[in-house]
Amino acid sequence: MWSCKNCVKIKFVYKKIKGDILVGKSTFKYDLMLLVVALTWSTGFIGTKYAQDYGMSSSLIVVFRMLFASAAMLIIFFPQIGRLTKVQIKHGVIAGIFMSAGFLLQTIGMQYTDVSNNAFLTTTNVIFVPFISWLLLKKRPPLKTFLAVAIGFFGISILTRALDTTISFSLGDILSLLCAASYAMQIAYIGYAAKESEAASFSFVQITVTGVVALVYFLLFEQKASSMPMLGAAVWITLYLGVVCTALPYWLECTAQKYIPAARSALIISLEGMFASIISVLLGLEALTWSLIAGGAIIMGSIVILEADFRRKKALPRQ
Repeated sequence: MWSCKNCVKIKFVYKKIKGDILVGKSTFKYDLMLLVVALTWSTGFIGTKYAQDYGMSSSLIVVFRMLFASAAMLIIFFPQIGRLTKVQIKHGVIAGIFMSAGFLLQTIGMQYTDVSNNAFLTTTNVIFVPFISWLLLKKRPPLKTFLAVAIGFFGISILTRALDTTISFSLGDILSLLCAASYAMQIAYIGYAAKESEAASFSFVQITVTGVVALVYFLLFEQKASSMPMLGAAVWITLYLGVVCTALPYWLECTAQKYIPAARSALIISLEGMFASIISVLLGLEALTWSLIAGGAIIMGSIVILEADFRRKKALPRQ
């Protein structure tokens, strides 16, 4: 016989399914944002290398990149940036210090090691993020997070063919590893602070702080290191790096990390290595290899593990 209890149970099941669908949709949107971040960042490696070949010093590349990025954000998001609060400035400065360290260490490190070592060691930030988030949020990540990170790291190793060669640690390798730690601290801190900050304002402060730190470094250590005749061509490259590879992805990252855990964000962003390989294949710069296919598949598998809910669903009580 039909009863009110049956109505309550159906209503509960409907709300549960509807809520799961809505959460899934919103999560997918922010996952997609982070995929765009990874794609745009993957093209930044090529642009940075070209700028260095044109004679622009590492810190000056970062200065121009952040100058164009902050200008673009100021033009597009002026209303939001004009309402900056003390809390947003504080969070932006702290994240910006980590960001500036990451950019400078990565760009300078590229001068002293090859691109494959630089890229591999930079993407190891995915290993650091869960532990830094644990320290900041005082909440231990679930066991599957550590499993997913380990599998993701293995996938990155295959993707970059790091297992095929012996990596000898040079000065550039050490700088790249320190860069990875800096980026991990930035990603973890964004996950901690993003909920209290408007995305555009938060990104603008980070980018501006990075530009200022890079300018100070340039004036102190690299002022005579840039080749003036070729700087004009390099500036156009840094315009692309600033707008497409910095302003856009950092706004997307700060927006997405309000809803995406830091460890998961780091894993998705680590796909920049796979995107860089795909772009190289499409441009005919390298062949499609087993390491690209297998490494990309393993990284995607680690993200699926991070997303999966391994808890046994509780059955509804019989009425």
